[in-house]
Amino acid sequence: MASAAQESAEIRHGVWSGLLVACLLAIGAKLLADLAGTALFHAAKTPVSPVLCAVLFGVLWRNTLGVAEHFGPGLATTSTTVLRIGIALVGLKLTLATVGQVGLYALPIVIGCMATALGLSCALASPLRLTRNLSQLLAVGAAVCGCTAVLAVAPIIRARKDEMGYAVACVVLFGVLAMLAYPWLAHSLLGAHPSAAGIFLGTAIHDTSQVIGAGLIYSQQFDSPDALAAATTAKLLRNISMVLLIPWFAWAAARDSQQTQPAVNLPSAASLVPAFVWGFVALVVLRTLGDMFVAPTSLGVSWAAATGYASTASEFLLTAGMAAVGLGISLDGFRGIGWRPLAAAMIIALGVGVVSLLMTYWVSGLM
Repeated sequence: MASAAQESAEIRHGVWSGLLVACLLAIGAKLLADLAGTALFHAAKTPVSPVLCAVLFGVLWRNTLGVAEHFGPGLATTSTTVLRIGIALVGLKLTLATVGQVGLYALPIVIGCMATALGLSCALASPLRLTRNLSQLLAVGAAVCGCTAVLAVAPIIRARKDEMGYAVACVVLFGVLAMLAYPWLAHSLLGAHPSAAGIFLGTAIHDTSQVIGAGLIYSQQFDSPDALAAATTAKLLRNISMVLLIPWFAWAAARDSQQTQPAVNLPSAASLVPAFVWGFVALVVLRTLGDMFVAPTSLGVSWAAATGYASTASEFLLTAGMAAVGLGISLDGFRGIGWRPLAAAMIIALGVGVVSLLMTYWVSGLM
């Protein structure tokens, strides 16, 4: 009994110590970014993104000094639960009217990017000698929601562990590269339309954490909070598409194996949509109702202050979550993949990025 209690205490200590490391890294990144803004650029508001510093510091720390194993549970909690709470809180920056408008413009781009990823994966499978499972995992990783989609689809199509590992590694590699590069590309081409820039980031980058990181970088770097809100909305549209794609993959797997039932039990539709998506939607509704019924009253000042505090909390939680993501990126994980999966993943990622950019550029003229 004592050993079980001791083990439980060690787990709790690991969780809290990992959370503390990520939060301290986020605070350090914010202080350094502010220092750079005042000392190097002599600007009142720093032009250096704290989340960019947090991610880069995390990657540098992990791949030079290393990260102690007992920090693992806490860093995992920060990069998932804490990050998702921060994403849900972004909902307080939006109203139903704004979400509906962004979603209306983003939906055709989401569909175009998904079709591009699936089409390229089919076209590349034969010349690059990829297994069908691997090409499908690369496609859903780029088109839907990154690592989450890979992990959800892999058992449905009975992918091998090495195929799943290759797909996850490629999603991480090219998604992080896009996260670091696309905010500047978006600003150079779509800077006059922050919401359009956010839609591009939300449809062109793989994983949810990477999209949020890019949206935060854009928001902080170019003082455009609308971009983060639009990027989040566009990305959550892609996440919801899993409700349709997972059954389709299950049906295709059953058909190809000439079975009358799917290869595995199909998850429920509710379980395919992450809880933080529902939290985001609930907070959008709350913000809409608050602006309609609370803001015009004597409580309007308090309502504005509460939403302001929530926005600050969201940004800190997202920065801490992205710091934990950076601390989890090991360059050793990309070794041994081979050039063919990397080439396919790169072509799919670039194809999705080009289609997203062209469609978003066209849509920006209508916004």
